[in-house]
Amino acid sequence: MNILFISYFFKPFDGVGAKRLTYWHENLPQNYTSKVITATIQEKTNKNIIYIRPVKSNTIISTFIKDEGLNWLKPLKKHFIKNKEYFKYDKVIITGGPFMHMLISKFLKRNFNVEVILDFRDPFYGNPRFKNYFFKELIKLHFQNKFLKHADKIITVNKYCANLIKGNNISIIDNGFDENEINNITDIQFNNKILLNLIAVGRIDSDFDMIPFLKIIEELKNTFFHYIGTSLPKINSSESLINYGKQSYNKTLSYINKSDICILFTGGEPFESTTKIFDFLAFNKKILIITQGKIKNGSLYDITKDYPNICWSLNNAVDIKNNIENLKNKELKIIDTYKFSRAYSLEKFIKVINL
Repeated sequence: MNILFISYFFKPFDGVGAKRLTYWHENLPQNYTSKVITATIQEKTNKNIIYIRPVKSNTIISTFIKDEGLNWLKPLKKHFIKNKEYFKYDKVIITGGPFMHMLISKFLKRNFNVEVILDFRDPFYGNPRFKNYFFKELIKLHFQNKFLKHADKIITVNKYCANLIKGNNISIIDNGFDENEINNITDIQFNNKILLNLIAVGRIDSDFDMIPFLKIIEELKNTFFHYIGTSLPKINSSESLINYGKQSYNKTLSYINKSDICILFTGGEPFESTTKIFDFLAFNKKILIITQGKIKNGSLYDITKDYPNICWSLNNAVDIKNNIENLKNKELKIIDTYKFSRAYSLEKFIKVINL
């Protein structure tokens, strides 16, 4: 089978948006061949990876929908027109976000009669994290319906995203940890002799109230909080908090491996299933999920409900402190984490494209 992946983000981009398709492309079984079209500049020439530069869109649509896929749509179409005779793919997988380049599916269906599969890593329309006004949501729904009209199959990461998409023939393929990266981490040591090391990784939504957690970190003795990312709220400097800023994925995994408790902050929306949870699970870490919504709710609960080394906490100081103490004293149980890996998600992907 000959597969074409269309992904705005791809390796060497180090963000989470590149991980899913990069893994699938690089780890397909030998009886599959694949090429990638991406808007990510490539460091090395590779005949199987085609870089197409986005061109800024000045259409009326761009005033309502801020989506990088709009800037990529015309260059993609020009590429396919120019290389029409070389189009010999059995399946085309288009991933988002960004999403608006999914409109190319109509062109592909009409000109090549190829099977088109859309991969929604996040919701496009109806995402409750975005406080869009009614008219903008109607516009997004209009375009989502256009995406879906010309798609043969749809992939998304959980049932809550699937409910927001409202399409037919939807398969659930969650994210996961990359076992290849896990097996090649760097050995690092925290520069302290603290008894308890907590860590959080990646984006923290701006509307998440960090004050209760940070207050407890100040109060706890022999405890450090390590943060890797770029969205920690500006606070007074503290000996109990170390902000590393942005780090490579390899180094981030190395810090996770050395931590005692991994912290995940969530607004509590059911569809939220950040990829960080899989990196924590990969190492069989103790995990504390602090939510501004209901505890044991949504996709995060579905993923972790059978995982023994986890506590949920409401976002208040008393609950957070009690749960940190509970996890600190909790006996760690080691389980087989294969079902949380990208290798397992690849098995699901292969089943979908073979249907």
